[in-house]
Parts: sequence; C-alpha cells; structure tokens
Amino acid sequence: MNAPVKASENALRRRAAEAVALVAGRLADPAADVPAFRATSLGDGAPGIALLHAELAHTDPVHRSAAHRWLRHGAALAGRASAPGAQGLYGPVAALSFALHRAAERHTAQAHLARQVAELAGLRADREERRLGEHLGCTLLTAYDVISGQAGLGAHLLELGGPAPKAAAVRAVRALTALARPVRAGDLLLPGWWVALDADAYRPVPPAQGHANLGMAHGLPGPLALLALAWRQGARVPGQRAAITGFAEWLLAQRRTDAVGPWWPGQVTAGSAQSRPGRPSWCYGTPGIARALQLAGLALGVPRWQEAGVGALRAALARAASGEVGPAAEPGLCHGLAGLLQTTWRVARDSGDAELAGHLPWLAARLLDLVDEDRPYGFAEAPGARPPEEHPGGFLTGAAGAALALHTFATDTAPATRWDRALLLA
Repeated sequence: MNAPVKASENALRRRAAEAVALVAGRLADPAADVPAFRATSLGDGAPGIALLHAELAHTDPVHRSAAHRWLRHGAALAGRASAPGAQGLYGPVAALSFALHRAAERHTAQAHLARQVAELAGLRADREERRLGEHLGCTLLTAYDVISGQAGLGAHLLELGGPAPKAAAVRAVRALTALARPVRAGDLLLPGWWVALDADAYRPVPPAQGHANLGMAHGLPGPLALLALAWRQGARVPGQRAAITGFAEWLLAQRRTDAVGPWWPGQVTAGSAQSRPGRPSWCYGTPGIARALQLAGLALGVPRWQEAGVGALRAALARAASGEVGPAAEPGLCHGLAGLLQTTWRVARDSGDAELAGHLPWLAARLLDLVDEDRPYGFAEAPGARPPEEHPGGFLTGAAGAALALHTFATDTAPATRWDRALLLA
C-alpha cells in the first residue's frame, strides 16, 4: 500500500473512531432516553446497546459502568413485562444472557438466564422432534432461524458452561441437522427447511405455494453457519457432516450468475424466480450466504465452498461499488451498510483476500456519510416508513450496531466480545 493511500485509510479509521465515540456518548445512560419499543430485545433494546459498551470497555474501562447500566435497565424492564415476547436469541431472556455474557461480569443472574435459554431451546427441539416423528408437515422459520429459532439460540448456548446449556446446545445441533430430512407434502418431496409461507408477506399457504428462504436472518444459511461453528467447537452429532455438505451444495445449486459474477436470490419458490441480484445485506442475499459457505468450508476443510463464498461476495461488492445494485442507504446491521461492512471484514480476514479487504474503506466511508450529529443517536435514520419497533439507537437496525461495525473497522481487529455471533458471523 503506497503512502498516500495508507494515510487516507488511517484518516478514515480515525473518523470511524470519532463516530463510535459520538454514538457511545449519546447512548451512555438509559436514564437520558429510554428506548420506547421492545426495550428488552437484542435488536432494539437495552441488551443490544449494552453490547456496544461491553465491546468498548475492553480498551476504555469507562464504558464498563455504561454497559452495566443498560443491563440493569433491561433486566428491570424484563421483570416488569406483562408478556414474555419473542423467545429466540433476540427475545428478552436470551438477549439479556447474551449481553451479560459479553460484559464479562460475574453475576448471580448468569446461571439462571443460561438455564432459561437452555429451556427455551429445549422447547424448540421438542416441537421439531414431534413434527418429524408425527409427520406434521413443514417446519417454521421460528423453529430454526437466527432471530427466533434454534440457529440463534444454539449459537449462544455453544458459549455457555454447565450441563443444561451444553445439553441444549447439542439438541439444537441435532435439530438443525434433522433439517436435512426432506418433508413430503402430498406428491411433493420438499427440502426440510421449506416453509408453508408466502414468500412476500409470509402468510400461511399450502406447502406447494411456500418457499425455501435463503436469507442469513431467516433462512438456510443460519443453520449452516451454526452447524459449522458447532463443528469447529467440537459439538458434533451423527449426520452433522452430511447435513453441512447437503446444505452447502444445495445453496451452490441455487446460485445465479450475471455479467459481474455469482449471486443468490432471497427465496426459492416452486413457480417464480428472482431475475436479478437484490441489495447486498447481511439479512438477505449474497453476503450472508457467502459467510455461511466460508464457515462451512473452514469447518470441514472444503476450499471450494470457501472460494465460492469469497467469489460471490467480491461480485456483490463490485456491483455495489459501481452503483449497479448498491447497499441500502441506512446504517444498520440487518439490511444496511454496517452489516455489509462487518460481514466483509470477517470474510476478508478469514480468507486473506486482498480484493475484499480493498472494499472496506469505501464501505466505511459510505457508512460515515450517514453520521449526523443533529440526530439523537448520531446517525441519520433509515429512509421511508419503518416499523415502530425499529429503534434508531438499537443494535440490529440502529446506531449501536453501526458503531460496533465501525469499531471493527477503526481497530482492524476482531471484536473482543465476539458480539457478531448474534449475526452468526463468528
């Protein structure tokens, strides 16, 4: 790298660090501005904001007290909640457990929360075993996905000690491995991850009108990434290698190609096909699939899967850089620039690919273009109408997640807390 380019990149990293400090300052105290929506969720509430301060505390201890304030606030809100809400990784129980684990603070609640997460995963496993044993038809996204299902819960359980979490992690791995078993619906033999939901509005439909989801957030890449991470951590069950292989090869079979290179649709249905690449993002499309394939290839030592992931992400970023199909003009991790930045950083780091690494500065620059000191949390909010639960300061779609991705770029080091396990990137 020549001197002017290096100087420019260093200046960009300093800007990123300043933006992180701005967001962290705006989100220092829950008493100043309590998130109004889903306040105990990982996506938009107190636990997700605690992740930002837990990560920054590794280099600046002043953030440790801020992380604890947000965790206490989240726990208090969860205790007052009249309904339990969603019960996956992004729901109140697992979200608090995930954030508390990353705060690296011994707390009496940790073991209790870990047991509760294990119980939640056990209920998911019970339902899936009953569905398969009694031939009750298609699975549900909430049974297996990253946000609400076994892929997300399993990712956290793999980190926890104790007999109950370890046993639940193995059951989660077993349940996701069982997705390799096809499902019969009348005369149709469908993939085990096929859901009887409309691909657009996710309304219930007959199985033949359903879809196979290819998004990292709600589709097959989540289970593939979880099985690969579990394999690398030594959590292995019969059939897991075959399931990883089957999932990876099925994803490769769904690959499309245009003049720039390979890409994937968001869903596969029986009667229609997406004709061109969508916006590159973590939650849907090529980037999340690319990381899942890379993790699978690293787990089983299959270079072809790793190369397929790297090549597809290169193509997605080339389209984005040219303006052909750019990322959404919003900061968040889910479908915005922060998720694309963090995914690219992880794939580039594990592959050593110079072309991918070369895309990081412009991705960071575009994210920094969205910094707006006049906004309450330091970032311009996503354009258009947004669901009311998408809090602009939160982890998944808001400023806290954007700041975490910028912190990775600014330091050029893997997150000390491995916060991006919540995205199944690591």
